[in-house]
Amino acid sequence: MKPISNLREPNTANLERTLKSAVASSWSELTLEKGIVRIEYQIGANGGLDFIKIWVSKVWGEWKLVCELWMRPLWSHACGIHFGSEFHSTDFARTLELAVGSVDATNLLPEHRGLIQVFPPSEPEQSEATAMLREPVGCHAPPTDEQPAAA
Repeated sequence: MKPISNLREPNTANLERTLKSAVASSWSELTLEKGIVRIEYQIGANGGLDFIKIWVSKVWGEWKLVCELWMRPLWSHACGIHFGSEFHSTDFARTLELAVGSVDATNLLPEHRGLIQVFPPSEPEQSEATAMLREPVGCHAPPTDEQPAAA
């Protein structure tokens, strides 16, 4: 049996954190009242993101498709973002595409499917999610107490 490399886990965790932040920052656009959002994603054999699907449930057991983002064309899907019949938001489409574009997709766990549930965020959580999405790519390292050396 081959050992599983832990080198891919940080990028998968970063992908999930970024997707959760995209949803939390756009919560008011996705739900009219309290509900739950489910994010599905699939990483292909080459380690690249295949698709993301976002669902919302306002009533227990009933899920409605918000949108799906396909990263590469398949016989049944074209590339790009496609909204379900009850949803459409240009702002959320832009937020999702920018969020996905900010993730380093080169070291994701190949042939992996993920499922994330996002519960209604508080106002501070929404603000934190929005701030996280505004950070430049690659700047998600935790802060340190060390001061940079003077030049």
